[in-house]
Amino acid sequence: MNSKGIGLYLVLVLTAWSVQAQLYEIPISPATATPQARVQELPPITLPFFDDFSTTTLFLDTAWWMPVSQSQILVRPGNGILPPTLNVVTFDGVNANGTPYSPTNSDGPADSLLSRYIDLTQVANNLRESVYLSFFYQFQGLGNQPDPGDSLILYFRKADSTWQKMWPLAGNDYVEDPGIFTEVMVKVPNSEDFFHDHFQFKFQSIGRQNGWYDNWNLDYIYMDKRRSAGSSSYLDRAFAYLPSSILFGYTAMPFNEFISGDVAARLRRSSTWLTNLENDLQPVSFTCVLRDTLNDVTLDTLTNQQGLVLFAKDKIEVQSSKPDEALFNPNADSLFLEITFYADTGDKLLVDSIYNAGADTAFYDHINLRMNDTVRSYVALYDYMAYDDGSAEYGAGINQKDGRIAYMFYSSQTQYIDRVDMYFPNIGRDQDGSPLEIYVLKELKDVQNPFLGLTTGAIRHEGVNKFVSYKFPESIAVQDTFYIGFRNLADNGLWTAIGLDKNTDSGDKIYYSVDGTWQQNTTIQGSLMMRPHFTDKLVTGLEPAETTTIEIFPNPATGVFYLKGDYDHLQIIDSSGRQVAFQLTKSNDSTRINLLHNKPGLLIVLLEKAGKLISRKVVISP
Repeated sequence: MNSKGIGLYLVLVLTAWSVQAQLYEIPISPATATPQARVQELPPITLPFFDDFSTTTLFLDTAWWMPVSQSQILVRPGNGILPPTLNVVTFDGVNANGTPYSPTNSDGPADSLLSRYIDLTQVANNLRESVYLSFFYQFQGLGNQPDPGDSLILYFRKADSTWQKMWPLAGNDYVEDPGIFTEVMVKVPNSEDFFHDHFQFKFQSIGRQNGWYDNWNLDYIYMDKRRSAGSSSYLDRAFAYLPSSILFGYTAMPFNEFISGDVAARLRRSSTWLTNLENDLQPVSFTCVLRDTLNDVTLDTLTNQQGLVLFAKDKIEVQSSKPDEALFNPNADSLFLEITFYADTGDKLLVDSIYNAGADTAFYDHINLRMNDTVRSYVALYDYMAYDDGSAEYGAGINQKDGRIAYMFYSSQTQYIDRVDMYFPNIGRDQDGSPLEIYVLKELKDVQNPFLGLTTGAIRHEGVNKFVSYKFPESIAVQDTFYIGFRNLADNGLWTAIGLDKNTDSGDKIYYSVDGTWQQNTTIQGSLMMRPHFTDKLVTGLEPAETTTIEIFPNPATGVFYLKGDYDHLQIIDSSGRQVAFQLTKSNDSTRINLLHNKPGLLIVLLEKAGKLISRKVVISP
């Protein structure tokens, strides 16, 4: 079981193993989960139990799971390969706060997933032979491969509070194909040992306990009566991924860059995947709508009721048509787009029972299988460039002092960089406070690089997938190819890791240097969560730059941002002039703004100081 060591790094390292090769793809550790309720405050639930994780992100829903599981395991959209539905839970060797279960390189119990108490005494005696639990699991997925001897185990809680292993039993071997989700059916034995009012089930991973290793993914967990060992058909169709960007190669870019030149060449189809969980073919149709969230206007229905047939347990990629360049007003200065795929699947509520010789059907009105028939993603055409989708599954790390990372971008016209936004995840050590040098380069030269711009700072981690802004003293003019990056100023052996999105791939634009020689990445697939932000050459606004001392960060924000500077009065309006509700908390040197209604789009912060009005724009991301 414990066979990692040097071998682990050979799996995850960007280059071949050597003393000089110091850029790694390393696992990350998210933020602390906040339990939603105390264990003793949660009464038992009754069947059915159903969670496909498609409507939750990061923290487990305590309608189904014990709060203790929130502190151990997280819901993620990007770790599974073709899951049954959007989002999976991933098992590893650290808790939700990134703390290893053991400080040493040891194997043993790691993540666990614990259900709420389930009152099985409510199941009628004549139905107790028909209670089954089903789930889909995946070995490794996009993560780290479990070693021989590592395991994922299902337990049932007996009436005497002991746990009985139910899967895998003798003769059950794991399917070790990292690209397949395998379905499992487990019967609840018809015994008073299990049909009690505090029944629970638990998934327990066994593997390396000191890192993000030995990964298993779980999805679509369902337990109910009136089932059998062959009840593997579900009247459910679902999307498996968020829609891809309509921008060729990017997920965001400045509007003036987008609208210049050949706009059509910058656009592409959006795509996602549809899955059929039924053991029968099903005709479905899907629609893709492109919406301007800033003005709350539908720009176009890219695909309207496109019909197709999903065969039994089928998975198929679906695409929108390519957006027409005429949709975009060339006189606009920004645009925030929402891409939505809807599927008309015929799905309904979860079936309870079918009676009267099949003529009538009873449904569970609290479990709506249509919830996984819609997925959305967002594209910003504003003041920054991005390759990533805003969510990190890993980190790209460098652990040698003075080691450098550079990220290549291209602009067809002159732009002015005023800051770089970066997301530094938890990686098993606290990166906060580690020193950095952030720079902009025109070209990559070995040994000595002339900087277009340079600043220093310290790593700040402000939450899961929360970008932090690093501002340059002056705006930096760039055109054609340019690079942003950072130099690790931490002591040797201490990791400096930037977020790595595994669902997009700009790996060919990543470069690194540990000895003065730049090397292009050829192994890691993914996109760094590092974005250049642009401004006008001259600061514009209601006050000249030299008298304006108001700064907003991060920008874009996701509902919470900070304001630095003095003011007398403050209000926030949207692009239509409507006032926006917020909560304000002041500290010594900044003001924390918490929006009460987090709607994506452009907001304007209006401040009054000594009778003068100052305005600042802030972009609210999904």
